[in-house]
Amino acid sequence: MQKCGLPQILSCITYSMCSMLMTLLNKSLASTHNTIPLSVIMLVQNVVALGLIRLSSATLPSNTLAALKMELPPIEMRVVREWIPVNIFFIAMLFSGFMTFTMVTVSLVAICKNVTNMFTTVGDYYFFGQPITRNIVFALLLMVVAATLGASNDLVTPEKGINISALTWLTINCFTTSGYTLQIKRSQTQTGISPFACSYYNALIATPIMLLWSLGTGDLYACVHNPNVKDPVLLLSLGVSSFLGFCIGFSVFWCISATSPTTCSMVGAITKVPLAVLGILIFKEPVTHKRIGFIALGLLAGIIYTRTKVLERERQRAKMDDADSFDVEKPVALKTELVKMRSSQHESNESESSSDGGRNRVVTNKVSSC
Repeated sequence: MQKCGLPQILSCITYSMCSMLMTLLNKSLASTHNTIPLSVIMLVQNVVALGLIRLSSATLPSNTLAALKMELPPIEMRVVREWIPVNIFFIAMLFSGFMTFTMVTVSLVAICKNVTNMFTTVGDYYFFGQPITRNIVFALLLMVVAATLGASNDLVTPEKGINISALTWLTINCFTTSGYTLQIKRSQTQTGISPFACSYYNALIATPIMLLWSLGTGDLYACVHNPNVKDPVLLLSLGVSSFLGFCIGFSVFWCISATSPTTCSMVGAITKVPLAVLGILIFKEPVTHKRIGFIALGLLAGIIYTRTKVLERERQRAKMDDADSFDVEKPVALKTELVKMRSSQHESNESESSSDGGRNRVVTNKVSSC
């Protein structure tokens, strides 16, 4: 059983806090996209992440890097080519996420992002042959119901009808997040690099792309010459969100190394509960019984799904361990069985010889008596 001590607790709290703060700050920055264009925000975040990754790799002790699996391999063009599709999904995920935050509440994003799990589960089954159990189907149905009810409550109004733009960006973000997850799984298998190196290649490839994007659209020039950009609160939010972008990756690796991937997954699912509450409080989202019910249903579905996937992963790992132990013990078992067969065969031959000898003695006595 995994020991639960201060390092384990701190790693889980750090991951949860970084995840919540990053989401809330991105929501805050998205609301100011007229002051700082989204392409510039993404450029700054990737530049800061790239610099911090290089700095941590150069300054942290080698044993710490090895323990947290944060060692950086040398840059290879083979890996860069393999990572370009991942980065396309990565940039699309970031941009659609920011666009979603400009139109949708944090609490709705928290429950609707669960729909991403449905796309990922189908992709896992189609591309990687991962089984889909009844419990997973049940959890996915709960997620879809919660997301549908939540979207109908937030994105549909009697005056304006359906908010097509918000629904479109939310759907695109779910698709691109799922595609990013599946593509990174494939590319990581092909290249064999660590998750920390994945973050490094993401920032390395995204930085020049976002630089060209912001220059080509004129966003960077407009941002530099915008006097409102000098607002200290705005610059602090941008700097902290960029720093948290790196810290999330670091906290994930710390949480996994201190506990397990299972615990890290559960922390990520449970974190959505206080995130939804904080989103309502900080951004003054309207509170109704329907909204609270939909949020609770969606978060419960996310926890059930995560727990179900964790149990399925543990069962598969147990089966693999049993298969490995069988493969190790198989030669010994076969050898023992062979020895037993030879021994029994030898005893059978001896008994047959003794019985044949007895019969021969009986026949000889009869002949001699005759």
